[in-house]
Amino acid sequence: MFSRSFSTARSKRSTTKQSFTEKANAWIIGKWGRRFRIGLLAGTVVVYPVGYLITHGPLHKYFFEKNHSVDFNLPEHLQRLTLEELEKFQEMENRKPKNTIIDFGIQKNLESLDSIASGSLGVRFGAQVGLPFYAQFQSKDDALDYCQKNLPTLDIFGQKVPIIWDSPAGNELLDTFVLSPNALRFVILRDMFANDGYNAYANKAISWSTWTAFTSIFTYWLHQKTRMCGGTAKSFAVVYCIFLIFALVAHEQWFLLYRFLADTHGDSVASRVTFDYSSGGKEYYWKMLKRNRILRDLLVNGREHITPVGDLRSITTRLLVRYDLLKDVGIEDDEVRGAMRGDD
Repeated sequence: MFSRSFSTARSKRSTTKQSFTEKANAWIIGKWGRRFRIGLLAGTVVVYPVGYLITHGPLHKYFFEKNHSVDFNLPEHLQRLTLEELEKFQEMENRKPKNTIIDFGIQKNLESLDSIASGSLGVRFGAQVGLPFYAQFQSKDDALDYCQKNLPTLDIFGQKVPIIWDSPAGNELLDTFVLSPNALRFVILRDMFANDGYNAYANKAISWSTWTAFTSIFTYWLHQKTRMCGGTAKSFAVVYCIFLIFALVAHEQWFLLYRFLADTHGDSVASRVTFDYSSGGKEYYWKMLKRNRILRDLLVNGREHITPVGDLRSITTRLLVRYDLLKDVGIEDDEVRGAMRGDD
């Protein structure tokens, strides 16, 4: 009696489960299920790009200041350099001031030891650039005074490392924080060329729309037309998730490729303006590599984040690649100098 009752209850549960699956399968291929699939796939293509273009367009300044700690009140010498380099950029690109909108600031923390940037000075919403905190120093004494007051410990890579700034290791770090005017000019002009054009503004939105448009078409076709899926609700969920993951990976890799090309383009153009810009760029990247080698020895897990040469394992565009690019430019500069001496 008990065995028969248990068997009956289990049969009812199985029937209920099967009934739900059948209803889901019938609904997904029906009128409202078809609308749901089209709406979900269309939303996947459209929602992220629209949100991205709004947050990096009309609301760009608000989100940049919210996400990053940046002071836009530059020291007088740095303000002068940014204005001069902006005028140089406008002259080189034959742009009007209204078509080159950019705000430079100074990072107030150790979020990044290189510039952080968002937006594009090639669109009306402009670009925001946070120069590294040490760009404000004019001398080693300035760097020592600032670091002793504000950076008794370095909070970097999730670790807090106490630094005695007047020690030999501290002095070596301070040397890497003091940049010459040529290096500062290179960094400012580099950041403008690396964050120019509509690609800098809309690359992520375009990339996402492109990849998800392809994957959405394949998802709809594979679910609707192939025997493998059979038009079931479960197969739609599985196929949608697989193609969405593919789109996410492709989108991210495409953006990393764009970022690499933009970074090297900025370095290449800025370093070829004059001999001084080339030497300034080499100084900047050499000091970054040297600083990272020092930090590698100071940090407990430094070897996990920094290579022996001083490169960061997590960045898109390797510092050594950028330094080697400028070394090649330096060789070209030396050849030009030799030719100029020969003409004299």
